[in-house]
Amino acid sequence: MGFGGKRIAVIGGGSGGMAFVNAALYAGLDNVQLYEQAPEFTEVGAGVNISKNANIILDTYGLKDSMTWKSSRDPPCYMEYRNDKTGQVMGQIDEFGQPSSRQIHRAHLLEAMKGKISKSILNTGKRLTAIEWSELGTKYIIRFADGTSAQADIIIGCDGIKSAVRAHLGFADHPNYSGQMVYRGYVEYSDLSPAAAWELRKTVVYRGKQRHILTLPIGNEESKTAKVGVIGFMTEPLEAWVSESWMAKAPVDRLAEQVEDWAPTVQEIISGLRKSAERGEDAGLILKQALYVRDPIPKWYQIQAGHPGAGIVLLGDSAHSTLPHQGQGTCMAIESGVALATILKKWKSDDLESAFALYQKIRKPRTDKVTKTSYEAGKLASADVPEQQSETFNPDALRERMKWIMNYNVLDDVYEQGSQFFDTKEQHVQAQL
Repeated sequence: MGFGGKRIAVIGGGSGGMAFVNAALYAGLDNVQLYEQAPEFTEVGAGVNISKNANIILDTYGLKDSMTWKSSRDPPCYMEYRNDKTGQVMGQIDEFGQPSSRQIHRAHLLEAMKGKISKSILNTGKRLTAIEWSELGTKYIIRFADGTSAQADIIIGCDGIKSAVRAHLGFADHPNYSGQMVYRGYVEYSDLSPAAAWELRKTVVYRGKQRHILTLPIGNEESKTAKVGVIGFMTEPLEAWVSESWMAKAPVDRLAEQVEDWAPTVQEIISGLRKSAERGEDAGLILKQALYVRDPIPKWYQIQAGHPGAGIVLLGDSAHSTLPHQGQGTCMAIESGVALATILKKWKSDDLESAFALYQKIRKPRTDKVTKTSYEAGKLASADVPEQQSETFNPDALRERMKWIMNYNVLDDVYEQGSQFFDTKEQHVQAQL
C-alpha cells in the first residue's frame, strides 16, 4: 500500500529539502512539492565537505558528474591536523574507499542537487506562517506569508535549525550557543605562495588554544572553481555579538588579531582573506556567524489525531542539528532523506505512525552519536593544550576516527530493520548504494 499516492509537502529548500526531494523521486514518490521561503535557491558559507557515506547516495541519484564538475576530487586524506604555531603535521583522518570526500561551495552543491528536479516541484517565496488541519478533516492547509496556501497529507520539515515546522510541533526549546564565533571567507590559490598552495590542497585544521582554523580545498581547476574555503572557529563571548541575526559581517582584522602569532601559512591565509575581501562588495569584511546547535529531541514526528495516514515529520537540522566539526550536517540530511523516502514508498500498510517510528528508530541513534562526536571533534580542534597529544588525539586514533561514519550504507540499515514492514513486491532493487 505505502504512501506513494499521498500529497507530500517539503518545507525548506536548503540541502535537507533538496536531499529529500531527490530521495523521493528516486524511491518513486511522485506527488511531492517543495516550498522555500527565499526568492531563489541559494546557500551561504565557505563550503561543505561531503564524505563517502553521502556521496554514495548522491551518485546513485545520478548527481556525480554535476557535483564533481565543481567539487574537489580525490583528496589525499579526509582531514589533516597541524599545529597552530609551527604548522607541523600532527595527524590525519583517513578516507575509507570510494567515492572519497568532495569539497564544494554550498551553492554549487545545491545547484547539483536541484539539477534533476522538475521546476514544477520547486516553489520559492513561500515563508511558512501556519499549518492547519482542514475544517473537513481531510488534509493539512499550509499557509504562507504571501497569502497563498497549499494542501498536503504529509509535511516534512526540512527548514533548518530555526525550523518553523519544529515550533509547530510544540518544541519551545532554544538553540544553544556553542561558545564560538565562526569567520568564513575564501582565498584564491593565486594569492598564496607555491608552498602554502600545496599545503592547502587538502582539508586542514590548524589546532590552536580554544580556537582553530579549518581550510577546505573547494572546487577544481577544470571548472575554474578552485579556491580555499576558510572557516575560523574563535572562542568569543556571546555578549559581544550585537547583530539581531546569527549571521553578520566583520573585518578580517578581527580574525587576524586572534591568530597573529600562528604559522606562516596561516598568515598567508589572512593576507589572502584580505585580498578577497577587498575585491568583494563589502571591502575588508567577511562573514561572521554565531555558532548554535540544538539538543536532540525525543520525538521527530506527530500524527494527526483520528487520521492515521496524515502527519508531520522533521528531517535534517530541524530534527538533528550538529556542530560542523566532522562535516556531517548535510551528510546526515542526505542519509535521512533516502531513509524516509524509502520507508514511505515501500510501507505495506496505511499506518503512518509506525512508518515514522521506524524512520526515527533507524536514524536517531546515529544522528545523536554524530552530534556527540562532532562536539568532541570541536574540542579536539580547539584544544586547551594544542601541542599535546592524548588518548583521543594522536595519529593512530585520528586515522580511524570517522571510519564508523564513512563505512555505512543507510539503505542496508533501512532494509535490515524494515523489510518485515515493506511491500515484498518491490525488493532490494533500489538499495544497491
